[in-house]
Amino acid sequence: MNSSGSTQHIDIQGMHCASCVARVEQELSSVPGVTSVAVNLIRHRATVSSLDAINATHLQSAVERAGYTALAVYTDATTRPTSGADIDRTDVALLQRSLIRAIPPTVAVMLLGMALMIPSVTAAVDAVLVDQVMAILCLPVLWAGRRFPLAAWRALRRGGTTMDTLITIGAGTAFGMSIIGTVFPHTLPHGVTHPGGYYDTTCTIITLVLVGKWLEARARSRTADALQRLLSLQPTTARIRRNGRDTEVDIRSLAENDVIVVRAGERLPVDGIVVEGHSTVDESMITGESMPIEVVAGSAVTGGTLNGNGSVLVKATAVGERTVLSGIIRAVDAAQSGKAPIQRLADRISAIFVPIVLVVAAVTAGVWLLIGGPMAVTNAVVTSISVLIIACPCALGLATPTAIVVGTGRAAALGVLFGSAEAVERLSTITTLAIDKTGTITEGRPDVATTLYADGVDSEQAITQVWAAVAAVERRAEHPIAPALVRFAEAQGAPIIDADNVRTVPGKGAVGTVAGTTVRIGSEALMADAMIVVPNTLEQAMDRVSQGGRSLALVAVDRTVVAVVGVADAIRASSLDALERIRQSVPEIVLVTGDREATANVVASHVGIQTVEAGLLPAGKLAVVERLQRRGAIVAMVGDGINDAPALAQADVGIAMGGGTDIAKATADVTLVRNDLGALADGIALSNLIMRTIRQNLLLAFIYNTLGIPIAAGVLLPFGITLNPMIAAGAMALSSVTVVTNALRLKRMPLP
Repeated sequence: MNSSGSTQHIDIQGMHCASCVARVEQELSSVPGVTSVAVNLIRHRATVSSLDAINATHLQSAVERAGYTALAVYTDATTRPTSGADIDRTDVALLQRSLIRAIPPTVAVMLLGMALMIPSVTAAVDAVLVDQVMAILCLPVLWAGRRFPLAAWRALRRGGTTMDTLITIGAGTAFGMSIIGTVFPHTLPHGVTHPGGYYDTTCTIITLVLVGKWLEARARSRTADALQRLLSLQPTTARIRRNGRDTEVDIRSLAENDVIVVRAGERLPVDGIVVEGHSTVDESMITGESMPIEVVAGSAVTGGTLNGNGSVLVKATAVGERTVLSGIIRAVDAAQSGKAPIQRLADRISAIFVPIVLVVAAVTAGVWLLIGGPMAVTNAVVTSISVLIIACPCALGLATPTAIVVGTGRAAALGVLFGSAEAVERLSTITTLAIDKTGTITEGRPDVATTLYADGVDSEQAITQVWAAVAAVERRAEHPIAPALVRFAEAQGAPIIDADNVRTVPGKGAVGTVAGTTVRIGSEALMADAMIVVPNTLEQAMDRVSQGGRSLALVAVDRTVVAVVGVADAIRASSLDALERIRQSVPEIVLVTGDREATANVVASHVGIQTVEAGLLPAGKLAVVERLQRRGAIVAMVGDGINDAPALAQADVGIAMGGGTDIAKATADVTLVRNDLGALADGIALSNLIMRTIRQNLLLAFIYNTLGIPIAAGVLLPFGITLNPMIAAGAMALSSVTVVTNALRLKRMPLP
């Protein structure tokens, strides 16, 4: 965004590949006054920067010149957070209708084509009538795939070729030859056509590509919802206290210094300071810290975070666009808008390959006409058609999507969901993995990690009694680590008993009465308030228990400290092996966390990570990713929380844990359904295999095409060796079969 200029946004319909993005950027850049253009395919949005605001009509005209539709031009991106998702949903519906029209006739044509390959069937039927039926069946498929020739024509007007050009040439050549062979069979030289023509090829190309486009649009529509989900975290109303009365108002009417009532279980509407009451607040969306924090008068709280069981009064210090949550929304929007999609490899190849093939076909026909002779016209027609057929880029068009479909299908079975083909390609190229700690390497919830008992508490029965008393109090307390203590007590088989007079002491712990005995669970300060002395044996061990940033809790029964408990976020059992596998492909791993440095360092040392960035807020994580990218690294970011969303959006590949927030998953390019880093190791290994298979497929396609083209052009004709269109069609089909078969190997390839 220009600091002293204007920024305008345009919602665009009709873009579906990197070439579309390039054409729109080229046209918008040519508008007088435009200083920079960034087109985001996922958001279907162009962001135009200029010194002064440009007339919306000029921008819309530029988009239309590129061949697309400008739905709206506006200045405030946050007012239209779901426009990209809306466009994708429309495209999904259109593609779905196209597939409904295309699939039934395609299946019918394929069955008829296979039947005509049986000599006895061909001899028993009227081949001309069957050809006519197949031609009619092709018409709804051609109509369903009309988007491809239209897009190819737009590219041609701009002087370029794309995958749409390949699809159009492949399907158009096959259909054109088939129609001529059906309607005017005697006008073609012998061998140019055959029963059934190439109608099955026509339908298959169009239908398979439509399926790929439909799957792609569905994935994009889910991704584009991220900002709307972020906005949904902010309440639309707030309860404001004025003159002793509580009034519900629209959140947009709030001002700084307003006093707001936040009840138990509600989200905080603003950033502020607690002025009355005490509660616990889940701030994991901001800090990534798994344990709720206790808040009392004077504590700072953040809008969008979730209040616990208490009710508090909060004095607003930041409202509207100045809140932390609004900053996260802006960061995600900026990072997504500035991320250019990767040019598809097949598009780059087609830009060179398709024009060359057309030229070779034309030159072939011209050369044979110049050579002359009684067979000049026949040779010219047969050889040029053979060149077009054998060079028909069916295998080239299938090389990428078949490997992607098979590979991502296997990935899904392994618990790895790729949002797009670009995500597969980018994941195979990463050089640095930035990884969050809480909920990623660790379980994401506090658990009892260490227990030490006082002298005399040394039998199983005595320990069980201690934990029964602890659980009785903590079940009724609002202590942040209460759930961890209760879970541990239940795991020890402690009986369920009741506690009376339970109260939470803010910032210190909980106190209650069990069977007439006072039980205290909490910090040293809680014990000091009751003038309870910690035994020397336990006091000396407390430093060891608290190592690694563990939360420390003392248990006192009837004024005697009987146990010391260390609570921590446990490391996932699979993390160590998974990170070891990841290191085989990724040279650098960086731990990026909002947690304390002591805790982060202990976790990093356990799993073998050397570089640690701790104590980071969302903007800090984003800054780390940007710094790594400026250094030249290709960065993948792994996270599970809302606090990770800006960094996930900025990273070259954003990876979300399946158990994380919807915001993280919507912002990310890859989601780990299995919710452990073993799935990430599988995903990286599989992305490498998929890209290797794609390169092999492209090479196989070129081998068939480039070796066959000279023979099809007739270079061996003087020696009596010809490649008529029938054989050329067979070679073309064989190349497609080879590419598909090679892609199917991905189902069985072992992962390193």
